[in-house]
Amino acid sequence: MSSGQRDSGETSAQVVLVVPVIILVLMLAMQAGLYFHTSNVAGAAAAQGATAASSVNITSSVAVQLGQSSARNFVTGAGAQLFATPLVVVSAGIVSVTVQVKVPRIIPFFSSSVGRSVIEPLERFTFEVNR
Repeated sequence: MSSGQRDSGETSAQVVLVVPVIILVLMLAMQAGLYFHTSNVAGAAAAQGATAASSVNITSSVAVQLGQSSARNFVTGAGAQLFATPLVVVSAGIVSVTVQVKVPRIIPFFSSSVGRSVIEPLERFTFEVNR
């Protein structure tokens, strides 16, 4: 027998073992990219909501509604889905906005959502003589 006939099934066995590992690594890379993109969307939406809610001369109930709608609009505009309603808290001169966004899942064991929070001071108007 020649050496070519003895090795005839070895290449097929190597391909069967290596190809699934390569596909899994590619899927992990795609899932990690989706997770980090969703994390950036959540952070930017929380910042947008905090900026809107910290406006000058609005009541806290209006600030909460404005922050929630601004964060919701940002997430929708970015093509993502909210996991829960954005949480806006206005107290003691600060605004805190927490946004949770759904992570598209390719691999089942990854997290289903990512949340980010932003804290901003409330804007206030002061006259030049009061500075």
